[in-house]
Amino acid sequence: MSLQVLVSGASGAVGRCLLEVIESDDRLALAGEASRRRFFEPDVDADVIIDFSHTELLERVAHFAARRRIPLVTGTTDVGEAVQGLLSEASGQVAICQAANFSIGVNLLVRLAAQAGQALGADFDVEILEAHHRRKIDAPSGTALWLGEAVARSRGHSLEERAVYDRTGRRRARAAGEIGIQAIRGGDVAGEHTVYFLADGERLELSHRSSDRRVFARGALLAARRIVDRRPGLIEFSELVLGSA
Repeated sequence: MSLQVLVSGASGAVGRCLLEVIESDDRLALAGEASRRRFFEPDVDADVIIDFSHTELLERVAHFAARRRIPLVTGTTDVGEAVQGLLSEASGQVAICQAANFSIGVNLLVRLAAQAGQALGADFDVEILEAHHRRKIDAPSGTALWLGEAVARSRGHSLEERAVYDRTGRRRARAAGEIGIQAIRGGDVAGEHTVYFLADGERLELSHRSSDRRVFARGALLAARRIVDRRPGLIEFSELVLGSA
C-alpha cells in the first residue's frame, strides 16, 4: 500500500524534487500540496506531511498536523522562537522530525565533527565554510550553524559564546576557542559544507558536497516512512537513519 504524502512548499526547489520522487516511486502517492497560494484541502487524508517551506506556511502546517494527528517531517530552517515553540507544542500530539539537513551524509558529518572537536581539543582552531546557490536567503545555513553547535558542545561551550561570522574591521588576532562560520552564495550550488580543524603544522578537513537536491527529498521521504508509526514527540533525523549516537 502506498504511503500517502502531503507536500508543503511544493513550489520550492526541494518541494519540486519531492513531487518528482513521489511520482516515480510506486510505494509513494501524493495526497495533496500546499504553497504560498494554496493550502491543503479541508477533507484531505494522508499518512504524513513533508514540509520545506517558510515560517508562515509552516505555522499553518503545524496546526494542521496536530489537529489531524498526521506526523510531520520539516526541513524549514530559521523559523524563529514562536514557530519553534509551536512545533514543540504540536509534538505533544503527533510525531515531528525537524532537521536542518536531510542528507544522511551531512548527519554523519555532524557526528564526525563533534567527535573530532572533542578529540583534537583547543590546540586546533575551527572554521566552517558553507556554499549554496544564489537564491538561498539565510546565511549562514542552518547546517553550518548545526555543525558549529555540535563542535562547540563537544568542547563544553555553546555556539553563541564562540561564533564569529565577520572579521571585517576586527583588526586583532584570532582568539582562542573561536568558531568561524563563513558563507558563499552563487551559481546553482546545491550545498557544500567543510569543517576545518587547523593547528600548527597540520589540519583536518571534514567535507560534504551535495550535487542534487533530490538527496534532501529522498532523505525526507525516508524519514517520513520511519516516523509514521512513532509516538508523539520531537525525533531527530539522525536517530531515524543512523540510530542513537
